[in-house]
Amino acid sequence: MVQPTRAPAGAAAGASELAQHWPVLAVAFLTSLVTTGLRFATGPFMSPVAGDLGLTHTQLSAIVAAAMLLFGLAQPAVGRLADGWGSRPVVAGGIVLLAAALLAAAGTRSRLAFAIAYAGVASLALAATGQVALSPVISRWFRRQRGMAMMFLSAGGMGGIAVLTPVSTALIGAVGWRTAYAALALFALAVLLPLAWRVLREAPAVPAAASEAGAGTAPSPAVPAAREPAPAARAAAPAPWRPALATVPFWLLACGMFTCGFSMHLMGTNGVPMLEHHGFPPMTASLGIGLIGLVSIGGTLALGALADRMGRPLFLALIYFVRGLGFLALAAAGREWELYVTAAIGGLVWAGSPALTSALTADLYGARSVGTLFGLLFLIHQVGAAAGAYAGGWAFVAWGDYTGAFVTAALLLFAGAAASWRVAAYPSGPRLTPRAPSAA
Repeated sequence: MVQPTRAPAGAAAGASELAQHWPVLAVAFLTSLVTTGLRFATGPFMSPVAGDLGLTHTQLSAIVAAAMLLFGLAQPAVGRLADGWGSRPVVAGGIVLLAAALLAAAGTRSRLAFAIAYAGVASLALAATGQVALSPVISRWFRRQRGMAMMFLSAGGMGGIAVLTPVSTALIGAVGWRTAYAALALFALAVLLPLAWRVLREAPAVPAAASEAGAGTAPSPAVPAAREPAPAARAAAPAPWRPALATVPFWLLACGMFTCGFSMHLMGTNGVPMLEHHGFPPMTASLGIGLIGLVSIGGTLALGALADRMGRPLFLALIYFVRGLGFLALAAAGREWELYVTAAIGGLVWAGSPALTSALTADLYGARSVGTLFGLLFLIHQVGAAAGAYAGGWAFVAWGDYTGAFVTAALLLFAGAAASWRVAAYPSGPRLTPRAPSAA
């Protein structure tokens, strides 16, 4: 098994960190792909699970919504554990917990037991194996190329939508949803767990001088070359995040994050059933939804550079606006080529809004409080996710069709676009700590 290289300080000056530590990034990418893919591949399981357990779409959507909320609530705790213990034990424990939840869901005939396994245990496991848990180990191994490494991690999550949606549909069609869950659990234990435990090790401590010597470049005037503070030092630093809750930009960003969560999880939970209801075969519907994730991999890697040129608020507004148009087009698609064209265009703006929101949070309020504030914004994202997951099932039962829920998502996305565009009215931002004026 290839392990991360512990190169001597200064020995790899100028060398690419991606080349040196690619095993860490590859395992994090694969873990994010599988776990994020499972979180968004709910759609193919909806009808089989509902029919087998005797659940209505509204009841099953409520279970999914509860899982989304618990997933969001668990993020701050998972981040604290990964900071204190390291990513490896948190992610490995999450993989074991995920496998147990999938096996429990696959083996039960009880609606209550399924709800506990899916909404209770699996959501905690997915939080412990997601991007929040993986970010600390990536941040510690990658210094010079940390931004690119984080983009690859995000792309892994988007790849999970592209891969797991059609794979889940194929497994369900071949062996049923219970065996599909069991197979995914065994894959997690046999493949993900050994890789995570062996490769996701903590980076060795690097003294300040050695770290600068290994950078291979002169320190940037904008970013002083100094050793990153130890976790204890970070914890002791003041974090004046509470005043931000009384400012307008925070709630404008929160509006966008709510609509982001609502739309993404409405699609993840009800996208395949909606397309099936409109006459598409199950595999065609899954491939259409999967295409969104596939296209978004490249889109994720390009969004940052485009946003730097166009301005982050304007580009974030553009993402939400185009995504809203995509929801309207997807609900109206009646032919296979219309589905694939809409999915391909929508995939270009499917990812990137949380990353841009995080960047804008740092721009407005400073880097010292961005973690806490973005955590709160992500919780609002998950509130929207729960509402979106529930809305699809409720709309189908109440109106006999998913179109109303998808039109609602489009209107919310247009509101999120307007709110994000309005953030541009605060170029300096109500920063909580004094900072030098930015050229942007």
